[in-house]
Amino acid sequence: MKTFKLTSAPFLVLLLLFCACEQILIPERLGNTPVQNFNHFSSDFRNLYGAFDAKGIDWDSLTYVYSESVTDDMGSLELYTVFTEMLDILNDGHATLQSPEHGFFRSWNRRDKPYFTHREGRDMDDVLTMRDVIRTAYLNNDIESGTYSGWQFFYGTIEHNGKNIGYLCVPSFNLYNFPNALIQQAVDAFRELDAVIIDLRFNGGGTTEAFVSLQNRFASEEKMYMKSRFRNGTDLNDFTPVAEHWIKPHTTSLPAKPTAILINAYTASSSDHFVIAMKTQPDVICVGDTTFGAFSSVLERILPNGWNYRLGAQVVYGPGGEYLQDAQGNYLEGIGIAPDFFVADDWNLIVQNRDTVLEKALFELSK
Repeated sequence: MKTFKLTSAPFLVLLLLFCACEQILIPERLGNTPVQNFNHFSSDFRNLYGAFDAKGIDWDSLTYVYSESVTDDMGSLELYTVFTEMLDILNDGHATLQSPEHGFFRSWNRRDKPYFTHREGRDMDDVLTMRDVIRTAYLNNDIESGTYSGWQFFYGTIEHNGKNIGYLCVPSFNLYNFPNALIQQAVDAFRELDAVIIDLRFNGGGTTEAFVSLQNRFASEEKMYMKSRFRNGTDLNDFTPVAEHWIKPHTTSLPAKPTAILINAYTASSSDHFVIAMKTQPDVICVGDTTFGAFSSVLERILPNGWNYRLGAQVVYGPGGEYLQDAQGNYLEGIGIAPDFFVADDWNLIVQNRDTVLEKALFELSK
């Protein structure tokens, strides 16, 4: 990861380099008292964070309230608690704090949600068990797979109620060698099938190039799916011009077919973008749980005391220019994309070789 020192002049240039989940580390040399760390932290968010208006948060008032409790006599745990309480109010999946002494905090109000109902904790071995169930209990014997940067991608066919349905597991976008060739093989294998399932459960995101490559292979219509702007000044209304985000089918993309995207609370960041883009396409449904909700590009910063924190410098809009919101008018950052059909990932059923999220998608696609 490259390291830059941020000054006002190149700020816009640096921001325009960011995309989806990519990060940049920007250390600065400042005094190291609790008050100085607080001032650095609070002013960074005020000057760089993009979604205050979208979320209806008055950061200046919040800073004033918490500054009353910050003194140079306080301990590091007390200061850490102040920062985490401020971040908690943001409810933003890309706003985080990492302290070697006190741990990692993510500003996301569902952050303690377990991976599965009826199963405590978040163990990736459980996720691998679920994927083994899909391979052995649902897919035909024509499974194709490959391991890339430690992530196993696989695809195959499921026969259900007289329909032949393609299934593709995309476990991550966070890898340097995204398997475009394998994905294209899946697209080509799915051309004669009746419908398609794309499984993004537990896909925590990654690079823009990866999710754009995937969405353009499964899209059939060119559509704008989002707009965005970046903070580019210290005034709360300082933003870059609006940028448009489009989904653009490849010449070898899949023709329009009924498609189900499997999602859950850990479908995040680049996966959020993929879902928003694919929902502009015909006959696309989402099955599972509400996504993580992390849309902004990320700045990574470091405090004088060595604590690392991240913040979103971007604000996102729907194609019509309105803030990207749910049906209740909530800005989607930290809220997530609700499924069309809610089904929980249930550990009690997984151990019985049943994936009810997958089964609901099969049911809807085979009507």
